[in-house]
Amino acid sequence: MMRNYRKTIGALAAASALVAGYASAEVEGELHIGYSSDYIFRGSDQGDGLAEAGADVSTQYAGLTFSGGLWYGSIENSDLFNFGPIGIPDHYSELDVYGEVSKDFGFATAYVGAIWYHYADNDIATPFGDIKLRDDSSELYFGLSREIYWGINGSLTYYWALEGENGGYTELALDKTFKLHDCVDLVAGVKTGYFIEESGFAHITPQLTLNVKVTDTFTVSPYVAYSIEGDELATVYGNNKIQAVANALSGGNFPPSETNHFYGGVKLSVKF
Repeated sequence: MMRNYRKTIGALAAASALVAGYASAEVEGELHIGYSSDYIFRGSDQGDGLAEAGADVSTQYAGLTFSGGLWYGSIENSDLFNFGPIGIPDHYSELDVYGEVSKDFGFATAYVGAIWYHYADNDIATPFGDIKLRDDSSELYFGLSREIYWGINGSLTYYWALEGENGGYTELALDKTFKLHDCVDLVAGVKTGYFIEESGFAHITPQLTLNVKVTDTFTVSPYVAYSIEGDELATVYGNNKIQAVANALSGGNFPPSETNHFYGGVKLSVKF
């Protein structure tokens, strides 16, 4: 009985220590809103006039960093057009939900996560029933990041599609921050996407972002970017329901919509 009593006391102490560890973990977060002239997703033009909002939180426990968040975007013009009695909606919205766990190993930080994409307001009515132009999808991703040299940070991420099609999208990202003032930073970055399954480039997108720290927690971040189309971009992202409907209604002569894009926007963020 005494042995069982000691075991119970030990289990309660361990559970209390675990709860105390979670309770003492510091949670950090960010809320943001923004607007972009174009919604460019991995080099692919998803429409004009993107109004967005999002929230992110993160905490550390047992040497691991746990983070998660959600992002909502409202796209005013999806760059589609109508075919006679069939009206294709120009506006649609997207909700992304993600979670990630990462660990710093010293030589690099490894991370793994998942993303769920939900699309709304993108149904068209036909004599055969409603068609949802964009299906919900989900991905797992994993990668490595580290500071490479001279303050240049790099990351390499592979995205594995659980639902939908992403062509085995893999992205290399590089960026460097230049201190212009005590409260102003210039971030120069570039992202290169590659479709492993198609063995072709998706895009190369350089970007300049100016982070103006108005207060300790409030930052205004205008940016400009230029997305250069890769050889396989139209092939992978053009192979969807939107393309199929357009091809069927136009006799199969609908041209690929992908091209190079110059775009920009601004984001307002508050940390807590």
